Amino acid sequence: MKQPFSPLSKIFFLCAFATFLMPMLNGCVVKDIGNKVGHTIKGDYYLQNKDHREGRATFMQEVEENPTSPSARYYYGRFLLQGDENKAALTQFKKARELEPDNVDYQFWTGVAYGALNQKKSEEKSYRAALTINKKHLQSRIYLGHNLLEQKKYTDSLGQYEYALKIWPQSPSSLYNRALILKKLGRTPEEKSAWLNYLGLYPSGALARRATDHLNYMGDFSFRNHHIGARTVTIEKIWFEPITNRIADGSKESLKMIGAVIKNRKAGRLQIIAFQKNNAELARKKATTIKTFLLKEFPELNSQDIGISWFDKPQTIIVKKKKRHIDESVSFFIGSGKK
Repeated sequence: MKQPFSPLSKIFFLCAFATFLMPMLNGCVVKDIGNKVGHTIKGDYYLQNKDHREGRATFMQEVEENPTSPSARYYYGRFLLQGDENKAALTQFKKARELEPDNVDYQFWTGVAYGALNQKKSEEKSYRAALTINKKHLQSRIYLGHNLLEQKKYTDSLGQYEYALKIWPQSPSSLYNRALILKKLGRTPEEKSAWLNYLGLYPSGALARRATDHLNYMGDFSFRNHHIGARTVTIEKIWFEPITNRIADGSKESLKMIGAVIKNRKAGRLQIIAFQKNNAELARKKATTIKTFLLKEFPELNSQDIGISWFDKPQTIIVKKKKRHIDESVSFFIGSGKK
């Protein structure tokens, strides 16, 4: 049975094909084009497979053999940067940029190397040079935004993130940092909308937890962080149909997330606490309804796995040393007891 090409075999095949095409071209450009095709194929292969040691060795040799090849120096710089050899990487990127000044990637990665060396002004200049070549170069927009944010140039940084979001509306770092800058600028209504926008797209992870803290500090509890055993789970607020204990359809996915965490716990039982200002009976019904829902959705759980409590007063939480009161809410945590 005929064996397919291995990834490395494909590299050498494509490099050979590029060499075959070279006689059809003219002048000294022939060698540069042939080199660039081969370098791109090999360099991207090593980068995608995170084979940085082999990539470094390969392109160190390429630079020795082709010192005037900008692509060889560029990829050598990439692998040096992966090994935290930042000064050496910067030297290679700068040389690649000198050899081919209109290449946006060479300008961008020169900026990245400057950033790794904490040379903020030179880093900024490199990203701006890249954007002069291509104003829609997304990485340069975002990294320039990061650079300006670190320099506390908030308005200019915000502008870069806004431009990046026109190119990629779901850019997570642009969405998060936009909200953070709006906070620093005191633009509170916009800040709140920006945190909600971020959490609507990225409701999990460390940044989601921080975004939720920012939102809660502002008095908005559309999202909450719940400490369930060793995990902190961010979920949207549990909503009910008005003046009832019927769970709103939009909250059922959040409850399923809680259930998925609980069914995999090693010890303890889920505690559901409902708060309803001046209405203990409604609070009790809400807690009971959530327990019933979880038991139905997760048959592997039993009634002893879930405990409920209810109070006829607002819940008090502390966010960044500031007390906040929530008139109606539901909290979850792992209590004592074994599975």
